[in-house]
Amino acid sequence: MGTDDPRNVGAKWTGASSGAHYATQRFRGTRAAQRDPVLVDAILREHGVRGRLLDVPCGTGRLSEMLARHVESHAGVDVSRPMLAEARAGAGVRLAQASAEHLPFAERAFDVVVCCRLLHHLREGEQLERVVAELVRVSDRLVVASYWDAASLPALRVKWGLKRDEGPRGRCARPRAEIEHTFVAAGARCVEFRHSFRFVSQQTFVVAERLR
Repeated sequence: MGTDDPRNVGAKWTGASSGAHYATQRFRGTRAAQRDPVLVDAILREHGVRGRLLDVPCGTGRLSEMLARHVESHAGVDVSRPMLAEARAGAGVRLAQASAEHLPFAERAFDVVVCCRLLHHLREGEQLERVVAELVRVSDRLVVASYWDAASLPALRVKWGLKRDEGPRGRCARPRAEIEHTFVAAGARCVEFRHSFRFVSQQTFVVAERLR
């Protein structure tokens, strides 16, 4: 898959300045910066997560400090070298450069896998299936992943033609039923869906439990 292929979700994050931009500009407001960490923190706490954790994609490591409070050890994976360079400047965590479609870990290597802000970049159903299958494969217990909810107001505005679709390189929302089906096909069951603001915010977290 070439860098100009719209299916290459990592292409937009591999530029030389992408890591610095993401670390300093992407979540400048306090509210925006805290939204994901607060939600993931609550999910991990309520599900009693311990042990080994994988953060993929870890980006610039913005979740690392919060994740470290829950587990004995955690690793971060990202396809972007500039992102990983910024992550190394932050809290200590074992890092690796790899694609979420081909994770360099054994089956059940982690107790929990956190996947924040990736699935809504996967416009092709087959690519979504491959990524979810990998997340479930390396998890021994839980996968906590965010996606964009097709039932949210912003997504409905796109569907009704009131807001422009982002095109083949843009982000896309998916129905809850499709997310559930994809995790079931990968060998997990969805036990919870968590929203920032139900129907208003597109960002939704699904908690999936690997079936034994």
